[in-house]
Amino acid sequence: MTKETLLFTGATGMIGFRTLIHLLEQDHFHVRVAVRSQSSYDKLLSYKPIAPYKSQLESVFVPDITLPGAYDEAVKGVTHIVHIASPIPGPNTKDFESDLIQPAIQGTVGILQSAQKVGGVKKVVITASVAALTSSAYVATGATINEETRTANTSRPFAHAMVAYSASKALSFQATDDFISTYNPSFTVVRILPSFVVGRDDTVTDVSQISKGTNGNVMGPLLGRVWQGPMSGGSVHIDDVAKLHVMALDASVSSNELFLASNPVSIEWAESFDIVKRRYPDEYAAGLFKFDSSTKPESGPAHIDSSKATKTFGIQFKSFEEQVTSVVDHYLELVKAK
Repeated sequence: MTKETLLFTGATGMIGFRTLIHLLEQDHFHVRVAVRSQSSYDKLLSYKPIAPYKSQLESVFVPDITLPGAYDEAVKGVTHIVHIASPIPGPNTKDFESDLIQPAIQGTVGILQSAQKVGGVKKVVITASVAALTSSAYVATGATINEETRTANTSRPFAHAMVAYSASKALSFQATDDFISTYNPSFTVVRILPSFVVGRDDTVTDVSQISKGTNGNVMGPLLGRVWQGPMSGGSVHIDDVAKLHVMALDASVSSNELFLASNPVSIEWAESFDIVKRRYPDEYAAGLFKFDSSTKPESGPAHIDSSKATKTFGIQFKSFEEQVTSVVDHYLELVKAK
């Protein structure tokens, strides 16, 4: 039987790549990967975990997701879409509106518009974020966050890039709500909202990049980086986020839904120090970690109720220790490979 075709965006990022691999492992779809260029696709194919699945893939080039109709060609003939692509802050982030806000909104609304125009699409699964629902200040009050929470702060001007990034997730989320209410699309829209994502990132192939993205919340302090203020104690294993995206494609999820993705326990980031000492005593003794003279990272409360995902899919979210060991194991692999 011919497989249906699924359009996948964001495959070269941490969440996207792990989700893509999990999707390919299930072997339910032929996957069309949207990338900016041939070089981006070549880089994707160079990562070891994708090697067994190349025959299940094809590429389509979308150089600029902010352009009207950017995804019009990409969506032709597809029945499902997994949309993970969204801008993240980097050293070159200067203009918050053009670098973060507008690409997040236009990329998401644009792919929904293209899906509406082409017809035949059954479901769109979108990566959102806890930040789409609430602000870090509200989380810090200790209030319980669930899928009904709406306390995000999108007020301008933005104090720094991470505030703008959080606002981009909230504004994109709101724009998706507006699209659904205005157009009542024939396809289902399911959104996955992770907290801080931690775990092995197979797009990192050099040890110097091990602290890239949200894995820096763990690896930064372990390698002696100074921690900048208290961080919300909400985290989730990369594998759980990937699984939820794929499970959300199931036909049994037949209405527009939101699913928070987070270990329900409010964690202490400083526990990573004790985990390393206990689980990696030889590597610790050999000086591969640099946290002995570091200030322990501070954590704020994070009461994220992810029970809806557990009830719907049966998923039991992995513990903080499993998150830490996932990324630390990768770090040690890369150290030994040098």
